[in-house]
Amino acid sequence: MEISPNHLLTLLITRRKVCLFEAGSGDEDASRNSFLNDHIESARLLFHSNLSHSGVPVHPLQFQRYARSLGVDNDCHVVIYDRGQIIWSTYAAWAFKLFGHAKVSLLAGNYLGWKTQQSRSPQYRTETGEDGARRQGDFLSSWNESVIITFDDVFLNTEINTFDLIDAQTKEEYDGLAPGALYGHIRGAVNVPVDMVYDWSLAQWMNSSELVTTFANAGLTQKRTVVVYCSTSLRSSMIWWALSRLNFKVKIYFGGWPEWVVRAPDELKVLNRS
Repeated sequence: MEISPNHLLTLLITRRKVCLFEAGSGDEDASRNSFLNDHIESARLLFHSNLSHSGVPVHPLQFQRYARSLGVDNDCHVVIYDRGQIIWSTYAAWAFKLFGHAKVSLLAGNYLGWKTQQSRSPQYRTETGEDGARRQGDFLSSWNESVIITFDDVFLNTEINTFDLIDAQTKEEYDGLAPGALYGHIRGAVNVPVDMVYDWSLAQWMNSSELVTTFANAGLTQKRTVVVYCSTSLRSSMIWWALSRLNFKVKIYFGGWPEWVVRAPDELKVLNRS
C-alpha cells in the first residue's frame, strides 16, 4: 500500500500506467500555489473539496466525474502524496478505496522524500506550472461498504458489540478538555491519537512492531472489525491507513463526534461537564 520514491521512479521510467496525485490541503489557494511552484513530474493536483464536504464524502457520481476529468482509469495504479501533513493523502487514498478503485498507494516520504532523492539524482524530476492536457478517464465509481459506516451502525453496535471503536482525536479532545467546542467521545471508544501511529520528527510511520503494540494495547484484534472516527475523518484516515497496513478490517465512521454529540442519547456520550 506504500511505495518508495525509487519504486515510483521505476514505474514512471518503465511507463507503467500510473495516476500520480498531489493531495491538496483544506487551503486550496495555498495548495494550488505550492503545486504551481513545484511538484513531482506528471502529478496532478487533487482538491480536497472534490472528495469531501465538511467530512462527508461526495456522491459516487460526483467523484466519478472528477476522477475521469483527471484521467483516472479503472486499471491505473493511483499513487498519492502530499506536502507532509499526511492526513490529506491518507484521506484521498481512503476516498479512492471508498469509491471502488482497486489499486491505491501512498508515496513513502511524500513530496519531501522525492525532493531528497532529487538532490542525489536528476532522475527524480519535478516541474512547475499547471499539469498538462489530459485525456478523459474511464473510471467507474462504486460504493465500498467495507471501508465506511454510518451513525445507525455505530448506534446499533452499542447494543450488539460486533466491532471495536477507536477515537482518533487528541487526548484533550477525547477527554473533553480541549477549548473551543463541545468535545468528548463515544462511550466505549478507545483513544488512539495519530501521534501514536506516525513519527512526525522522522516523517514516517511507526514500524510494524510499534503499531502492533499500540493497537494491542488498545484492545484491538484482527478477529474483529475496527471502526475509527474523529471530527472530520481526516485523522481517522491516518488510523485507517495504519490499521490497513496490518491487515485489520477497518471502517471510518464519517459522521464522527460532531454527528454523535447531536444525535446520540446522553448516556452514550462522555463529556467533561466541569
